Amino acid sequence: MKVTGQHPPRTTELTAGKAREAEGKPNRKGDAAQEGAAPAGNRTSLTMNRIREVIRNTPDLRADRVEAVRERIRKGDYQVDAERLAHQMINEALRDDLEKP
Repeated sequence: MKVTGQHPPRTTELTAGKAREAEGKPNRKGDAAQEGAAPAGNRTSLTMNRIREVIRNTPDLRADRVEAVRERIRKGDYQVDAERLAHQMINEALRDDLEKP
């Protein structure tokens, strides 16, 4: 281990810098060029608002697909591909296991 005499920044210095960034104020000389850009918090809010809007405008069910499957069932030509179904179920179970903390 090499001792250089340098000390890590104090916690209060780190949090003060984060507070300035969240407010959109420059905290270093290089940040002044970004002053006209939207603060990171605002960009995140805009992105989340766009995502919410898309979700709101997307129907829960695709009525056209549901009706097509119903019609195939009525005609008797709807067949389940058991191998494909099993593959998808296994993949989903594995994905769920990977996402658990």
